Amino acid sequence: MSKRNLVIIIALLVIIDIAAAFWYLSLRIEASGESRDLWRSSDTTATMADTVVNASVPDTFDVKEFHAYHVSQSPAVKGDLNSYYVCVRQVKVRWPMSVNGSDSLPALGKALKTCLFGNANGTLAVAADQWMRTPKFTIETVTDYKQIAKMPLLVGKYAYTEQLLAYPIMTSMRLLVMQVDHRTRNGEHSTMTSRFVHYDRVKQVVLDRKNILEQNQEPVLLSLINQKIERLNHEKRLQLERAAKVPTEFRANRAGIVFEYSAGEIAPASEGIIEVLIDYPLLGPVLTQDFKNLLNLNEGYWNYKPIDHSL
Repeated sequence: MSKRNLVIIIALLVIIDIAAAFWYLSLRIEASGESRDLWRSSDTTATMADTVVNASVPDTFDVKEFHAYHVSQSPAVKGDLNSYYVCVRQVKVRWPMSVNGSDSLPALGKALKTCLFGNANGTLAVAADQWMRTPKFTIETVTDYKQIAKMPLLVGKYAYTEQLLAYPIMTSMRLLVMQVDHRTRNGEHSTMTSRFVHYDRVKQVVLDRKNILEQNQEPVLLSLINQKIERLNHEKRLQLERAAKVPTEFRANRAGIVFEYSAGEIAPASEGIIEVLIDYPLLGPVLTQDFKNLLNLNEGYWNYKPIDHSL
């Protein structure tokens, strides 16, 4: 074989390797949901203004816990030490201390405290103390009680526990999603509801519902949700009911938006919260242009582990 032919063969092999590398990379990008061509932005100015720099500083969080323990002064059954009515109220958070290098997070803190306590008054510690101050019991007639320093014994129908939890569930170059849970156990029955806060890590702003979903497209969105419910019923042999409305709570992830229906809303209460995922390509008509721009320029998705909710 001549030297010239050998050089040609080597060159062809290099070209094939490069083409294979591009093919593999494109598959990885598509599979990871990081493709930037979901939509062609009609707003070039907005897209240029939203362009993300390659550098992204990791966010930092601090676990904070507050709790209060209350016990009735006397047992429900005379002589039975396991029949004291008890109330445990706990606030446990993985609180954002800095996001993308910024430790000034008033808007994010306000949104999280509003989800947790219904208002954003005072510091986290003050708000938690106010919420825990008044106990609840499994019966309303307990009026004579005391606060103790240690976790009491939790016994069936005599134990009421309530938790407020806040923690990150997903981050990316542009988007941080925080989850807020409200968990209760009233004797032997448990409930949980969740709320979500979406935060633009580059612009350092909270994204409300109106920043993500077009408000005049609710009928279209409801139709998409019911179409997905029909597919789930057919493909997974579920028995979900048609949704009467778009749920209040939703969360964005790598693939699309997850809409959460509370227990008993489109399925028996025993099934708990029902999640319906609608992929981004289907959501084109109902997403705001600003949120489309954010998605098209986003990458680096990462999921966090939920916070430990054990008492």
